[in-house]
Parts: sequence; C-alpha cells; structure tokens
Amino acid sequence: MTWDNCIVRLNSDSTGSFYTGDIVTGTVILEFDQEQKIERIDLHVIGISKAQWTRSMPTMPYIKIYSEKKKILSISICDIFSEIISGKKIRPGIYTYPFHFALPLDLPSSFESKIAKVHYCIKIKSKPAVKVRKNVPLRILENVNLNHLEEMMITSIHDFVKAFRTSGKFSVSVKTYRAFASKQTVPFEIILNNSRKVKISKLTVALIQKLRYEVQTGYAEEEKTMCKAENKKFANALVEICNLKIEMPSLCPSTIHSLGAMVNISYEFRVKVKFRFHFSLIGSIPVTVATVPVIHHDF
Repeated sequence: MTWDNCIVRLNSDSTGSFYTGDIVTGTVILEFDQEQKIERIDLHVIGISKAQWTRSMPTMPYIKIYSEKKKILSISICDIFSEIISGKKIRPGIYTYPFHFALPLDLPSSFESKIAKVHYCIKIKSKPAVKVRKNVPLRILENVNLNHLEEMMITSIHDFVKAFRTSGKFSVSVKTYRAFASKQTVPFEIILNNSRKVKISKLTVALIQKLRYEVQTGYAEEEKTMCKAENKKFANALVEICNLKIEMPSLCPSTIHSLGAMVNISYEFRVKVKFRFHFSLIGSIPVTVATVPVIHHDF
C-alpha cells in the first residue's frame, strides 16, 4: 500500500497547532483499489524529547558527551478499523475512522535547535507493517493563559542606573508590559536621565530567548535574539523620552507547567544603552510569552 492511500486529517487551529489540555480530533482515511490482507490497524501518538551536546575536557577522552532521550507521550488506539476487517482482509473502497484523544497539561512545547528536539507525531501502523504506514507530525504548544493575573495585564516600570568614575549618574526608566503572546505589539516608554549629558550612540531593546537544556549528567544554556527595536537619534538633553514598539514574531511559549522538562524556555527584554566614550549600560526585564493573547490595560 502506498503512502498516498492513507490520509490523517486533523482539526487544528489556523496555525496548525494543538495545545496542552486540549482534545485532539481528526479522521483517518484509507483507500484501497484492491483487496488487501490486513490483520489490524493501530493508531499511536508518540512524543519524544532528546538532547545532546559536547564539552572539552583537560584529560582523556578530552571530550565529554551529554546525551539523553526519553518518551514523553504515548497514546494508543488499537484496531481502529476492526469493523471493516473481515477474515483478515479489507475489500476495495474508501474508509474513514474519526478519532480523538486528550493531551496532558504538563507536556513541553514542540521545539528544535542544534542541541535539543521535542517532537510529536501520529503513527498509523498495520499488521503486516508493509501494508499501511503513515507518520504525521503534531505541533503541540504549552497552553499558557495569563489573563486571570492582574499583574500580567498592567504596565510595569524598571529602572537601571550607571555611575561614572568621576561624578554623576545616568539612569534609564523603562515602562512596558511583562507578558504578551505571539503577534502582539509591545510598546515601550523609555525615559533617559542624563545629568552629565554624555553622548549616546544607540538605544536597543531586544527580546532574548533563554534556553536551558537538562539531562541526568549535566546542563547547558544558550541565548537567542528573537527581535529588537532601536533608536539612534538623541538630543543628549538632561531628560529625554523615547517611544519604541516591537511586533512579536511567532514564539514558543515560556515553560511554566512542564516541570522537569529537558528544554526550559524563558524570555527577557534586554535594554542596552551604548555610549560613545563609555561602557554600555545593560539591563534585563523578565517577561512571559503566552499562547493566548494578553488583554493589556491602557498603556
């Protein structure tokens, strides 16, 4: 039986994603041009999490490998076409089987990087296996809804200060939101208090994705810049106000419910003020990325 004779149709949202805690529904469609000898057909939902990286060592073997792989989801619906299999045979025709299954709340989101991968799929297998075989990838995201938390809907203010060697200070006050979802626009009101009137060359606000990979023998960390906004025009006045906006791209949600996950995802806004003749001022604002758009109060 060829791959095209087995189709799995999933009832997903516009992005093709499913969310933890949801009921996944769909239909398996089989088409046979001639009679087939098949004992049974099973549906399996599989989730795999794996990570691997290396580190150099001063002694033999000079390289240490950190690696782990584990199954994080296993659901089976056995003998799904039992009603049409008669005497271990299926007659020619088109057959459908509607199915559904529930996703646990604590599953980690689908993810892939050079170090780790979290992936899910639906497998259709028959006995004998050469007759029917189909793998369908399943994109699952952790369901993060923060609209019941008042502190995530209101603005917050964060202050950062740089002291100079001789005298005086430079301070930055950043007003923004602490939570948002993909495709939302996040505003920033940034007040620069420049008592020394030092020359500023650039102000940057970047969304940083922080990744922590954990296996039984160790952990690794890395960062990625997801998006940013910047301003290069300054009057170098005593007080200056900059207004910036960032339209968020498609983002993997923050890891909240899947405790002990092999891949832990968190985010922060990194504010950087670059001076012409001094070291930069850098500050971090922890933020949470949700899957449900956050209903923000007025800015």
